[in-house]
Amino acid sequence: MTSRFTDYEIRYVLNGEARRFQQRDTHMSDSDAWYYAALHSGIGLVYGGTNPAGHAEQLIRHVERRGLRDVQWRPLN
Repeated sequence: MTSRFTDYEIRYVLNGEARRFQQRDTHMSDSDAWYYAALHSGIGLVYGGTNPAGHAEQLIRHVERRGLRDVQWRPLN
């Protein structure tokens, strides 16, 4: 079985400046969009967390402290 890739548009605000980019993936979720926005913005990721189940919440707190907000996504095709 082959995975179908979809193009997604991810929008976010970094320190008051709206940004957007396209990301190709087999699926997208809110957590995925925050992850990609953290990478795209240059903020980076949090490593070494003690609660893998809470990783998404930890990532969101990390990037919000650095000015990344309002992450949204939508499929393009």
